Amino acid sequence: MESLTRLGPNEHLASHRGSEIDRLPNEILSPIFMLAVGQPQHWHDGSDPSSTTSPTTLSHICRRWRQVSLGTGSLWTQIVLTYPTSKEQLTRALTWLSRSTTYPLDILLDFRDPDWDWEEETHGFSWCHMEAVLSLLLPTAPRWRTLELFTDTWAPMCAFLLHTGKIGRCLEKLEKLHLARCNEYFALKGEVFKPAALGKHLPLLGGAEAAVPRLREVTLTGVHVEWSAGHWQPLSRLVKLELKYQAADVMPTVAQLRQILLQSPNLEVLAIVGSGPQFPTGNEGSLIAGRESIKLARLMTFTFGFVDAHSAVQLLELFDFPALRELNIEDVSATLQHQPPEDASVLIYWLSNSSYTASTASIADTNDEDGKDTSFHSSLSFSSTSSSSSPFLPLGQVCTLSLHSIHASRPSLKRLYAACPSLSSLRLSDVCDEALALLQESPQSSAIQNLLPVLVTLVVRGANKELFGRVVSSPAREATFKETRFDQ
Repeated sequence: MESLTRLGPNEHLASHRGSEIDRLPNEILSPIFMLAVGQPQHWHDGSDPSSTTSPTTLSHICRRWRQVSLGTGSLWTQIVLTYPTSKEQLTRALTWLSRSTTYPLDILLDFRDPDWDWEEETHGFSWCHMEAVLSLLLPTAPRWRTLELFTDTWAPMCAFLLHTGKIGRCLEKLEKLHLARCNEYFALKGEVFKPAALGKHLPLLGGAEAAVPRLREVTLTGVHVEWSAGHWQPLSRLVKLELKYQAADVMPTVAQLRQILLQSPNLEVLAIVGSGPQFPTGNEGSLIAGRESIKLARLMTFTFGFVDAHSAVQLLELFDFPALRELNIEDVSATLQHQPPEDASVLIYWLSNSSYTASTASIADTNDEDGKDTSFHSSLSFSSTSSSSSPFLPLGQVCTLSLHSIHASRPSLKRLYAACPSLSSLRLSDVCDEALALLQESPQSSAIQNLLPVLVTLVVRGANKELFGRVVSSPAREATFKETRFDQ
């Protein structure tokens, strides 16, 4: 304090004028603002986009910060609209669109209502509301880079498909598209699409007329479109495709799915969750197994959710993924119906057999009293894999396996694990105890290796916690695990 009193008034002010950040040139301050605002990929981890620092907040700090923020067009490119929409929200979006100048846009439209009563007609966000939003956004379509749309009902999604079908030639900067009608229950067995009056298959982004050279990721959740191959030809550069939770009657046929996948040879990530494609019946259906497999040479991650284990096998028999490294399997029916899942042993046996060898057989069957349970295995016909010299789903090279709501016999699960000698990461969620208990086994015979010998990561949720503790502390596993986690 004594030193301060010796300064004159002007000298005292000068000593406090400005901070270190005020000395930074605009060229450095602008990137700092970008880091403070964050990137659109944060939307996918469950965080709220509004929780990050807003460009509006930065522009209200001081005159210089306002000048820098308003002059940084890339700072205003994350456009977020949520339910319920309001005049103020639309006005803010219009302001941000203007300030973003010519920069590519990342758009998140989330019109889900947590208090919705599940009646289509009573939802507060309708076809007209979507048209109001689109009137704001469509003029900027040439700048769309990523677009995510979440709705509860079909009418606004239908409006989006209809209007964007007219601008497909303007979307040359679009890299990622995620459309979701968030009603997973349509995927249950026996469910059909509703409302039937709006069930028409509309082209995605204009179908064959689309110009989307940069589009690499498409996710359709509860959203059906025109599935014919010609309409999907512009999407041939995709590296990620997800088809989830559609009603069975609006899913593509097997032939259509085959064409969609075969004309996307660069796919690295594929998800098919729900009822799967429509299989023909009668004589035509019997010819499916004899056709050429659907081979995706670059596919590394496959997520498969099924509602019926036998139908799941019928679909999986069509696939050939020689580069597979990550496999995620889920019993969707059990997840949605909140009741004990059905026995999926028929599917688990098929998976293990798709890359079965004599060496894995010795691990699964030798010294295993459970080997007496052969009812599923002996009754299955593995015509696809037995006639092929190369596996369709090469589990021997899979590094990551996730099982969700899977209940199957102990022998089938042991056989599955034995078919995965390269597995380093295992994730189990709401599975039967046998899937976890098998990890305790440590055969003493020198001719038999442990199941999953290179497993280092185990993540478990919704299982027997005491059993989990015994597994991770067992002498056979404790020394090899690098990461273990139990989630309630």
